[in-house]
Amino acid sequence: MDRHVWQADHYRRANTRQLRTAIEALELADLHGGRLADIGCGTGETTRAMAERGFTVIASDVSPSMVEATRDLCQGLPVTVDIQDARELKLDGTFDIVHCSWVLHWLDDIDHALAEMARAVAPGGALVLQWSRGKKIRDGQDVVEEVMARPRWRDRLADTPFAMRQHPAEEVVARLVAAGLTIELPPVELDAQFGTEPVALGRIMRAAGLAAQADRLGDDADDFVTEVATATIAANAMNPHNTRLIARAGASRAA
Repeated sequence: MDRHVWQADHYRRANTRQLRTAIEALELADLHGGRLADIGCGTGETTRAMAERGFTVIASDVSPSMVEATRDLCQGLPVTVDIQDARELKLDGTFDIVHCSWVLHWLDDIDHALAEMARAVAPGGALVLQWSRGKKIRDGQDVVEEVMARPRWRDRLADTPFAMRQHPAEEVVARLVAAGLTIELPPVELDAQFGTEPVALGRIMRAAGLAAQADRLGDDADDFVTEVATATIAANAMNPHNTRLIARAGASRAA
């Protein structure tokens, strides 16, 4: 996960649905006001929405471009935003909600991030997680790597491997339970709702999953992501197995 690659303008244009699912998940937590940690805040739409609903939000992202976009979007609201790599996550104090959407699949090792997020949930508070590749099966990563190995791209992308990881839902659940949380909403798979038009799908891939490769290829990036999208559609490997779960910490404050 290269902190210099992720660009807010690309992400905002291509990931409207993923941003919307974050609000849906947070509404399921059924908490109103308090402190909220937004890990991997992206372009700030979720951060802003929750601040407007009465939360004081501590937001972070690995990308300077995303952090700048969030600061601009949240001016005048009770929001603090900083650059922070989830692999080295540090949360100050406890939170009524800790939220992390579309980050875990970029981490080689999720142990530290999950432990820190679990630790930071206040009694009665919720940990809200969403991530891709929540099933341990052969999936679209194989297609991406096959395209990257083709002659046109192989040498140019030799030092830019595809970085998306698999973290099966049952393994995430086990870590959270071991950390003392109770699973309130067991893992559910979300409908990705991706279209099957290669150029449009390639644009979505470029904004996130293939951002590093697109950055490396420069003017040839559109050709590459469209080629990956075309191969993904042909292989019927469209499902990223987007997963959602909610865990709760201890008894409620009122109790």
